[in-house]
Amino acid sequence: MSENDEAAIGLVRAGRYAEAVQAYETRYARLNQLYGTVHPITLTAANDLGHSYVLAGEPSRALGLLTRTLAARRQVSGSRHRETVTVLVNLAMALLYARQHEAAVRRLEEAEEIGREVLGSDSPETLTILSNLAEAYLAQGRVDDGRSLHEQVLQDRLRVLGAEHPDALTSLNNLAHAYEICGDLSRAVDTYESALAASAGALGPDHVDSLSTANNLAAAYHEAGRIDDAIALHERTLRTRQHVLGEVHMHSLNSANNLAAVYLGAGRCADALALLRQAQAACAKALPTQHATRRQIEQNLQIAQQTFAARRETGE
Repeated sequence: MSENDEAAIGLVRAGRYAEAVQAYETRYARLNQLYGTVHPITLTAANDLGHSYVLAGEPSRALGLLTRTLAARRQVSGSRHRETVTVLVNLAMALLYARQHEAAVRRLEEAEEIGREVLGSDSPETLTILSNLAEAYLAQGRVDDGRSLHEQVLQDRLRVLGAEHPDALTSLNNLAHAYEICGDLSRAVDTYESALAASAGALGPDHVDSLSTANNLAAAYHEAGRIDDAIALHERTLRTRQHVLGEVHMHSLNSANNLAAVYLGAGRCADALALLRQAQAACAKALPTQHATRRQIEQNLQIAQQTFAARRETGE
């Protein structure tokens, strides 16, 4: 791996997706010039660039690139090659985030069939494909299929990988999310709480995966009307994410946005306004203009400003 590759990966880990995209674009252009469009090294760079577009919240930019890359990878490596499956999955996820749910499901079902044959039904890669497929089912509105598949993947990961493996912990979190979408909020909260306890025990409370589960649990508390619990957990998660990941990491910005939304709902407009102003400034350093989190923060900031101004006028 070159220094440029390591730098790009480091930018992704730091949540600096706008800069990461630029690094991957530079790498792809350089390799394309050196080796040509259909060389395996260039195709790997194209796949990485497409994935970076998805992470940066710009899946539409990934679709054409990954579609071309998939066709070329099939030509170079064959339709049933591990690298081909990787591009196929990334294309499916780009389709999913672009809200082309049916197309995403078709691609993931295709990837599942190839994965079982090439990688094996119990391989971690195949189980990840199934986990993504479950999420696509949920997005498509097939909530029973999504929930049952998440349940299956959790049991398979527990059997194959063990209860403390990060993938198994992720499945527990995903299953809680499925229960939440299905409207079983009580079961979702219970499962999130179990997932957080398991993740904190296996990975540590400050691990990025534990913090993601904590964020999801806080959101579930909010949805369940447990406002004090939601605020306390969101505040703790935000502090820890900023300490561990930095203030400009996308996860930190998501936490700030989520906490501000709870503040607004609880009537704490001044607190929400201050938090969103800080988050908006941080967004410019980390996220592209069209990234969903950045847009949400800017929209919530406008709402907070309007609410704060209206309350000042009425003397509330």
